[in-house]
Amino acid sequence: MLKTIGFIITSTVLAILLFQGRAAAQTSVNLQADITNLRSQVSQLRAEVAQLRSQRSASTPAPAATPRRSRTPELTDDQIVDRLAILAIEAKDRLNALESRVAKLEGRLR
Repeated sequence: MLKTIGFIITSTVLAILLFQGRAAAQTSVNLQADITNLRSQVSQLRAEVAQLRSQRSASTPAPAATPRRSRTPELTDDQIVDRLAILAIEAKDRLNALESRVAKLEGRLR
């Protein structure tokens, strides 16, 4: 039900944008901005749906799982933490490599 509400809201926003006649005259930059805004709105809606689900599950038992049709799978907290840890490690490695390059360049200048 909450997914349906999110889909209806997203569809409505898309329909409004298309029926205003702006889509035909917009440049690709404006289209990219609109796509970014829509993605942001979808993310916000997903967060709200997740919050509503957590509130509902705290008060009632969870219903049977329904199959997902989303292209992007929803990640668990552990998966998100793992990905963030990987990104942090990669960023640290890149920083170390850059610091090494800077040290070599400074050595050449002296």
